[in-house]
Amino acid sequence: MTVALAQIATCPGQLTHNLQAHLWALEQARKAKAELVIFPELSLSGYLLGHGVLELAMDLEDPRLGPLREASRDTAILVGLPLREASGGIANAAVLFHGGQVVGVHRKLYLPTYGMFDEGRYFVPGRSVAPLPWPRAHIGVLICEDAWHPTTASILVQRGAELLVMVAGGPSEIGGDDVPQGLKRWHWIVGATAITTVTPTFFANRCGWEEGILFSGGSWAVDGRGRTLGGPAPACDPAVIVAEVDLAAARRHRTLSPIPQAERWELWQAEVERNRDELTRS
Repeated sequence: MTVALAQIATCPGQLTHNLQAHLWALEQARKAKAELVIFPELSLSGYLLGHGVLELAMDLEDPRLGPLREASRDTAILVGLPLREASGGIANAAVLFHGGQVVGVHRKLYLPTYGMFDEGRYFVPGRSVAPLPWPRAHIGVLICEDAWHPTTASILVQRGAELLVMVAGGPSEIGGDDVPQGLKRWHWIVGATAITTVTPTFFANRCGWEEGILFSGGSWAVDGRGRTLGGPAPACDPAVIVAEVDLAAARRHRTLSPIPQAERWELWQAEVERNRDELTRS
């Protein structure tokens, strides 16, 4: 199966411009016969939006999503956008389009609200962890900070995810090594997640600048042994990276691996119950 990682430079608040960047990347992916195209976190809107997210948020029926629906008739597309919920809140979401319609949504679980990050002021957190359905494979999605919490990937794989997809807006320091330190950390996380879950893992990171912040790119794909399938993309520059994954081999490798079968979920359950008891007492 061919997967494309669309590392684009999103302009904050410029939906028309950003949509054109998506369509450009989709055209490159089609030339490579990609069946799944993965875009970074908030790829359609930009990241540092502040109160502007209130105007940019859209529901799943928004006509501005029409070109992506149409493009998904022959290619599955995972897009990042601010999703307006029926409750009135806004989620940092990754939306999976396939066959001309929305087939799944993951809402970011962990909203960083420290340092340069202010997501807790503008977004509501997701409340569930489950793979997104797709005929070729079940896709476990992690949006940026989700990937820094290893339990997220473990639960997704336990619930049937056959591919893990990390979509990010990962910033990095300016200067120093050829590979920014922030990007090195991301690559460590990608490799460790793939190896410990025995699951092919795809990392789509955005690039470019927003308000003096550099987003470092470096999109990368690895198999369940941590071996490179595609990329890494250049740091900081737009690119469409193509990765080939043998799904049958990946499933076979995971089935034969002793690591997933050895997971002791009763320890997780005991910790949840302990925390519940402490909260009850307090």
